[in-house]
Amino acid sequence: MKKDKKRSTKHPKIMRISVVDQVCASIKQDIVDGVWKEEEKIPSEAEFAEMFGVNRLSVRMALQKLNTLGIIETRVGEGSYVRPFSLRPFLSEIAVFYDDDQKYREVQQLRNLLEGECMNIAIISSTPEEKEQLREALERYNDVSQIYFTDIENADVLEQLVDVDFNFHYQVIKMGHNSLYKDVYFMVQQLIRRHITQLISTRSKRRREAGLPPEFSNDTHPQIYNSIVHGDAEAARRAREELLGIVPIHGLDVFD
Repeated sequence: MKKDKKRSTKHPKIMRISVVDQVCASIKQDIVDGVWKEEEKIPSEAEFAEMFGVNRLSVRMALQKLNTLGIIETRVGEGSYVRPFSLRPFLSEIAVFYDDDQKYREVQQLRNLLEGECMNIAIISSTPEEKEQLREALERYNDVSQIYFTDIENADVLEQLVDVDFNFHYQVIKMGHNSLYKDVYFMVQQLIRRHITQLISTRSKRRREAGLPPEFSNDTHPQIYNSIVHGDAEAARRAREELLGIVPIHGLDVFD
């Protein structure tokens, strides 16, 4: 008698979750839920071991994992504390992978997408206080840029200029009144700062090589500010695309 052939079905392999991963996930979730807040001390290894019914080694390995992720900080002789979480260290580490031309364009496209949308929203709904904050950010940018253009090889001043440049654009993002846009822009700020650095450095050195002063009189930052204040979306788009290098600017990106 022939045996009935059972229909073969594919099933995902059952994964065993380690005790360390379970302890780590549980502590992490408690931190997310606010059981322990920023800068607050969490229980000791012994207390966690008793709480979870596991050995102290498993707890120690889970805490080491949370330390590596930057979620907690273990202080010698004091215990472990919840850290204010930030993605900045992680993004700083991966920023090197965005140094090639393709990734550079992707960051450029991301900036154009987020900043463009926020400029349009800012034109419609920004408050007088926000416009004043943008004006102050522009003034800080202008002050530092004047110093930078007298010595474009000064790495410290370039870093200061990148800071004030980023702050100007971040103010525009905040004027978009969209918390998700703001969070995304801030989370990828290391990539954006690299993009800003390359734009400023490359353009100023191109002008010097062309026998021109590094400073460019037709800076697009004031144009962006004026377009938002006066409600000119088309002018904002043109200025943004020129600033980001999407549309080449004569005297900055191309020379006759």
